[in-house]
Amino acid sequence: MEIDSLKKSSQSGKTWREYLENILVAVLLALIVRTFIITGYKVPTGSMAPTLWPGDFIFSYRLPYGVKLPLTKIKFAQSSPERGDVVVFSYPEQPRVSHVKRVIGLPGDRIEIVNGKLNLNGEDFKYENIEGLEIQDLPNSDYLQLRVETSAHSEFGDTRKLIFQKDEKPSSYGPIIVPPGEVFLLGDNRDSSDDSRYWGAVPMDRVEGKVVFIWLSLNWQKKVWDNRLPSVRWERTFTGVD
Repeated sequence: MEIDSLKKSSQSGKTWREYLENILVAVLLALIVRTFIITGYKVPTGSMAPTLWPGDFIFSYRLPYGVKLPLTKIKFAQSSPERGDVVVFSYPEQPRVSHVKRVIGLPGDRIEIVNGKLNLNGEDFKYENIEGLEIQDLPNSDYLQLRVETSAHSEFGDTRKLIFQKDEKPSSYGPIIVPPGEVFLLGDNRDSSDDSRYWGAVPMDRVEGKVVFIWLSLNWQKKVWDNRLPSVRWERTFTGVD
């Protein structure tokens, strides 16, 4: 009986060690994935609407722009973002706060905005007002205008939907030349976005990853279950980001 008890105790101890080892391996793998490959974020504001809405939960893919050594500024295999990429980044003044915007200009690009219309390296972007549901969940949606932006630059794709304020006087900016080693960023909600027009271009080593996926989207403007929980925007769940 004593021998059987010792065997059972030994087997039980071995089982717990295996459980603990499996848990530690899983935690380590999760940390590696989060640090070097994919990181999740929640979108709190509408500055990137209609591409990203408040309540979107997104995944950012880190590998395209290099691998950063934790707790340092050192990056391995660093590469430049492409024009049109939606990226997660941080300001040098706020290194612990992550932001998301779209890359408009690369080093050496000439950027100018004339009466609200973007000009890149001498090429004017074209704009057309359209109707759509992309603004319905944003505050003061009656004062917003959805527009299609068309670019002559193939890397931006054929068209992109943006948001402007109807009664806002079209703004102008620049021209400027994007400095070496930096990128110029704009929000897709052009009249409601703090971006490179206000705080300048962002160093490339501050670009953390490319936004590729929306895995969940919660609408806090339309609540359910006795007005306690947000509704789910199922049409946005598990969708890619362009």
